[in-house]
Amino acid sequence: MNKKLLFIIIIITVGIFYWMYQLTPEELKGEYDNTFTFVCPPGHEIKISYNEEGDSASLFVEGEEYKLNRVVSASGARYANDDETVVFWEHQGEAMVEINGETIYKECKLKE
Repeated sequence: MNKKLLFIIIIITVGIFYWMYQLTPEELKGEYDNTFTFVCPPGHEIKISYNEEGDSASLFVEGEEYKLNRVVSASGARYANDDETVVFWEHQGEAMVEINGETIYKECKLKE
C-alpha cells in the first residue's frame, strides 16, 4: 500500500475519533471542577460539587450547604450526612433530595 494513502487513512481515522469523542465546554467544566447543576420542577436549581475521589460532596440547596459522604446504594450515586437527615440521590442524570425524611426535590434533571 502506498505510504501517502496509509498516512491519509490514519489522519482521517484520527479525525473521526476526535470528532466523535470531542467534549463540549460544559462537559469539560463538569469534568474538571466536579460541580453539577440539576433543575427540579417547577424550576428550582440544586448544585452538587464532588471531591476528586467522589467519596464526598457538598450539596447546595436553598442557600444552604450540606456536607455529604457517599453511602451504599442499590443503583446510582447516593450521598448523605452522618445521620442521613440529608440525602442526595442521583441515577442516570436524574436526582432527588430528602431532608428530615421528606422528599423536597424529585425528578431533577441535569442542567445542560
